[in-house]
Amino acid sequence: MRHEIRIILGDAGSLPEVMALIRAVGWSRRLEDVHPTLELGRPWLAVEKTSGTTLGVAVWWPMEPDAGRVGQVIVSPDAQGRGIGRALMERIMEDVGTRSLSLLATEAGQPLYRKLGFESIAQNQRHEGICSLPARPDPRVRPARPSDMAAIHTLDGRALGLKRTAILEHLLGAGDVFVIGSGENVTGYAVNRVFGRGRVIAPIVAGSEEDAVALFEAVASPGHLRVDRPVGTDKLAASLLRHGVVGHEVEDSMVLGRRPDKDTVVRAFAMASHGWG
Repeated sequence: MRHEIRIILGDAGSLPEVMALIRAVGWSRRLEDVHPTLELGRPWLAVEKTSGTTLGVAVWWPMEPDAGRVGQVIVSPDAQGRGIGRALMERIMEDVGTRSLSLLATEAGQPLYRKLGFESIAQNQRHEGICSLPARPDPRVRPARPSDMAAIHTLDGRALGLKRTAILEHLLGAGDVFVIGSGENVTGYAVNRVFGRGRVIAPIVAGSEEDAVALFEAVASPGHLRVDRPVGTDKLAASLLRHGVVGHEVEDSMVLGRRPDKDTVVRAFAMASHGWG
């Protein structure tokens, strides 16, 4: 007999339940990776009424001024096929009100999101592997200074077409931040941080694909490395492959409501994360 499910709002204290779901589906996430996603977002949990067992989670993060992103959507393998994913998404759609919503959808998740009104607008590919080449210094790339932070926030907002101030501040404090440019003129940035099985370079924001490649090659670190890039960035893909960071699954970027008004020059060449864009 199937027991009734209730959808409740969680918080950072829901970390043990969320980590149990993450382990159940085999994601390579550490406690340190997951805790800030709960702290900075609004996690909704699907809980079985009789046992109190958490069977699913979905999180959304507010973006300024009137948008949001959804991610970390997980349903326990033992509870799939019960409409839990749909119930979580419908609760999030109620919670966000009139905001537009964006997400990155697996092939398995796309049918549900389309039924809910999301449409595909782009594709992204995960690259992951053992980085086999040393960093290649570029005189235009240097470690970021406190005086660069305002420019980084501006570039990030232009690339995404929205502001993710709290999330970006977390990212800039969580890893090694580098910028590209001439003198005090910053035209791009990248963050290399510990994540999952090793490290991730995320995000990479730049004014050209050539600069994105230069940033990646200047900050790449040996060992297990991950980068999530937009499909169509073939020069970056070739550089990743040369470094041993090979391509894996392709997923759809989807949106419900207004599309972000992204800059026509500055763009994100690597996502901060599946949830954070």
